[in-house]
Amino acid sequence: MKALISDLFLLLGSFFILAAAVGVLRFPDFYTRLHASTKLVTLGGIGVFVAAALDFGTPLAVSRMVLITAFFFLTAPLSAYMIARSGYLRGLPFYREAGSVDEWDACGAQVGVDDEP
Repeated sequence: MKALISDLFLLLGSFFILAAAVGVLRFPDFYTRLHASTKLVTLGGIGVFVAAALDFGTPLAVSRMVLITAFFFLTAPLSAYMIARSGYLRGLPFYREAGSVDEWDACGAQVGVDDEP
């Protein structure tokens, strides 16, 4: 029974990682690709880590997997935020479709410390 649950978590994690790969290939711009790779790989990694913890089964392995999962869950979205922020500050354009709504005209606007109010 434990092996079946472990296999289900591994399958679920692998599905999320595959969906992230498809998202990186199919999405149109830097920001949406970064979103797909970060969110889905984080969920997939957690599924794989839970499967590994269940498969090993020893308390030492489970505690290590819990620490690795917590570190991964905290650092992956934060690093994606910093990468997206640097892309925004460099002026990478957003994807716009016909009929996109940008009420503040903020897409791609440069924000810097040298700007005057």
